[in-house]
Amino acid sequence: MRAALAVVALIILLLIGGAWWLKCESQRPYAALVAKVEALGRKTPFDIDVHAGLPGLRSVSVRLLSGTSSYELLTESYPPQSWRGSLLADKRLHIESDLNELRVPEGPVTLVVTADTYAWHLWSSGAVAALNTPLTLDLTPPLIAPLTTQHNIRLGGVDMVVFRQSPDTVSSGVEVGKYFFPATTGYFADSAVALALFAVPQDLDLGAEPRLVARDAAGNRREVALACSIAPQRFAERTLSIDDAFLTRKVPDLERLNGLPTNPNLVEGYLQINRDLRLKDESRLHEITATSAPEPLWNGAFHRQSNAAPLSSFADRRTYLYRGDVIDHQTHLGYDLASLKLAPVEAAQNGKVVFADNLGIYGNTVVLDHGLGIFSLYGHLSTIAVHVGDPVGVKQTLGQTGETGLAGGDHLHFSIMLHGIHVDPVEWWDAHWLRDHVTSKLALFPRAGAQKAGQQR
Repeated sequence: MRAALAVVALIILLLIGGAWWLKCESQRPYAALVAKVEALGRKTPFDIDVHAGLPGLRSVSVRLLSGTSSYELLTESYPPQSWRGSLLADKRLHIESDLNELRVPEGPVTLVVTADTYAWHLWSSGAVAALNTPLTLDLTPPLIAPLTTQHNIRLGGVDMVVFRQSPDTVSSGVEVGKYFFPATTGYFADSAVALALFAVPQDLDLGAEPRLVARDAAGNRREVALACSIAPQRFAERTLSIDDAFLTRKVPDLERLNGLPTNPNLVEGYLQINRDLRLKDESRLHEITATSAPEPLWNGAFHRQSNAAPLSSFADRRTYLYRGDVIDHQTHLGYDLASLKLAPVEAAQNGKVVFADNLGIYGNTVVLDHGLGIFSLYGHLSTIAVHVGDPVGVKQTLGQTGETGLAGGDHLHFSIMLHGIHVDPVEWWDAHWLRDHVTSKLALFPRAGAQKAGQQR
């Protein structure tokens, strides 16, 4: 009898021990900010990782404490999935509350995260503080005011705004639809005065509304509509016929050079190049042009390739035919200029080489930085005569024309880009336009370092 009782007692102890092992948790739940946050704005988004271990979280609460007041940002409960609990050991919380609507006062606040679990706690019962961190609440957006009053721009073209921003501004620029053109600071002697070249890209319409925007460290945003007149521009429509000889000559070579899978169907291979590789190239150009000199490196109007006739112009709407059937539509983002075969390719203006290599549909390509976000691109080259980092002067030879990439014959593909967005080169070839829209605005205020340089002279 005693032996039976001992066995029963042992079984009970094992069950209790097993349950305790499965349900007990010796560590407190804890939480941490995914990214460092020091200041919160009206709707600053941030993420919190909560770690509880098994048997899992029961509930989580996120609050801001200001003085004696508490403001709830998020509360979630997690139902049990078994007798053990929710089995939710880790949870990422995304917070994006409107703190202005919650009427949280500006100033110092404390972010508090509490968590409760399904565990049998050794230390306490109920919810415990998993995170307690001090922050600053700033609900006032930075100030921003245009100093140039009227901006006349063509569809596909560029203009410049000069503006004043408050010291708490950490980023500013011009938004035009889905596009953002960052500002340049430090050019003028007055550190509060900034400038931004901006475009109305060719794929937008006359209803685009350029807006000057500024953000502070807390993510507060202010925007001001720019007085802007947008003139229409008609883009040519062209039809290009693709034949088997072109496909045989181009598709396998471009697949090999760009690491694409070999497609036995040359038309399908061509479409992958004309669509997917084209998009990849534009994404790469955004990376290449992410950083620009904070001052103009150019001096005067941009030079147009010597003795070259245009084969196509900026933003041509192209329709591609194969055996009489339409197979694709694309927009040609630049000028095709042709002269003699293997002609020397000339730099359009002073600048610095930021790319000199193969670039997908553009083939052998050189990209120059001219400062303030302006870049020029030279594609389809047969040879490249410069290297990344080289300073170049206007009309300096960059290489020779060719038919690399998706070119059908020997010519130069020339583009002007603003922060990676293709714009109409015609404007930059025009000294009158450059003076009215750019140079005169750069002369509105004293330049940084100019007074000191004058004293030294």
